[in-house]
Amino acid sequence: MNVGAQVATGGAVISGAVIELGGISAAFAAQAGLLTLGLLALIPLRVPNVRASISRRMSEDLREGFTFVVHHAGIRSLMIALLATALVIGGGFQALLPKIAVDDLDAGPFQASMLFTVMLGGTLITSLVLASLRRVDRAGFYFLMTLVVGGFLNIGLGVAPWYTLALVIMFVTGWNAGFFTNLNMALVQAHTPNAIMGRVMSIYQICMAGAMPLGALVAGLMADVVGAQEWYAICGVGLLVLGIVMVATQTDLRRMSSAPDPERDAVASAAGG
Repeated sequence: MNVGAQVATGGAVISGAVIELGGISAAFAAQAGLLTLGLLALIPLRVPNVRASISRRMSEDLREGFTFVVHHAGIRSLMIALLATALVIGGGFQALLPKIAVDDLDAGPFQASMLFTVMLGGTLITSLVLASLRRVDRAGFYFLMTLVVGGFLNIGLGVAPWYTLALVIMFVTGWNAGFFTNLNMALVQAHTPNAIMGRVMSIYQICMAGAMPLGALVAGLMADVVGAQEWYAICGVGLLVLGIVMVATQTDLRRMSSAPDPERDAVASAAGG
């Protein structure tokens, strides 16, 4: 899991404890205080002067990045999986998990935050495991399997009748999310030429951060129609189907490792150019 996602999950943990002790207003007051501290920390920051580079239009940069993604079969599949997961699961996770905890599992604010806590713990464990490995052969296959496993886990949380069971599911979800996020980013970076890395990572961020608010909107609307847990389970079924289809069809992605393959990437880069 990237740093931003870890911070967001950790923030949910802290806010749950603050809400339990002082209510919603205390949580917003704490957030305002932390933002003020962050602003003060930026005051002494000095940005060095950078030598002017050749002027380029943003549209040219975006076209070059999208061209590479479209023509590289493995990177294209990674982006599709990331976009679909952010829409179907990521947005619903943000919007519905607190509601499920309170309304369906009879959990208070602190107990709801513990769901995020155990997930963060699982994610940190798998992140450390992957960081200790120099190379993961067939990392693409293992990444695709996280979609299948994630689908089963989301279905399980959608039908879980007890808080304790949901806590266990969230811990395992953390393990799976650690593999998903780290393998996805490692595969994109390992198989993207340095010359266009910034453009491709911008597309990566658009797929992840840009799709989650839309997914949260859809999740909120559908929760009113079919129920929060029910929609969470339906999203799990969608993720499971996506994972099975991609495992069966994405041959290039299944073979990709977490370290660069210069010969294959040279061919893909030439095709993208």
